[in-house]
Amino acid sequence: MTEAVVLDIEGTVSPLEAVRDVLFPYARARISDWVREDRAPAVVADVRALLGGNPGLDEVERALLAWHDENAKHSPLKTLHGLIWEEGFLDGVLVGQVYPDVPPVLAGWRQRGTRCFIYSSGSELAQRLWFSHSDQGDLLGLLAGHFDTTTGGLKHEPGSYQRIAAHIGTAPGDILFLTDSRAELDAARTAGWRVVGVRRPGCTTDFGPHSVVADLTELADLAGLPVATEVA
Repeated sequence: MTEAVVLDIEGTVSPLEAVRDVLFPYARARISDWVREDRAPAVVADVRALLGGNPGLDEVERALLAWHDENAKHSPLKTLHGLIWEEGFLDGVLVGQVYPDVPPVLAGWRQRGTRCFIYSSGSELAQRLWFSHSDQGDLLGLLAGHFDTTTGGLKHEPGSYQRIAAHIGTAPGDILFLTDSRAELDAARTAGWRVVGVRRPGCTTDFGPHSVVADLTELADLAGLPVATEVA
């Protein structure tokens, strides 16, 4: 029985290029100004703590830009991304892109009483902005909660999935995890979760022994999860 579904974002419910080619360049172009204008003092303090000593703003700026270019998962960078994106979403410059099969599936799960959570390396703030300002409307009400690498842990570590299961109060075997990453599927399965890979257009992941769907509507057959005929 599926009591809860946990979803990745990039390449799973949203096109990878929506984040890679839109959100990331938007954030990178603004990192320096946010550091120089002291718009995120807590982020600067966290970067200094990670670097050690008392580095100046030049070093903090270089570190954030380098982490961004490496797609590093450091929490201060993800926090800064979320703050920059918040401004863009609220200004109407940014819009979350979500595959059209996702809203009716989320609505079907909600009608059935299956809770749905998001687990992404992007900050919880960024996740909420993405779904509340999506091109499919405000989907935030269809989600039961959010986890990022700060609240959930690193996505390739089984312990992260154990932590999330405990937090949502659901037995591992009653949780279904969906992602386009083989390493994440392996980690979740090691933690006792049920897992399914998602192969969207352009995906080249070798999913190995894991079951795979092309879109979420296929889960009605594979996992017994319904799809709503319309989104309320």
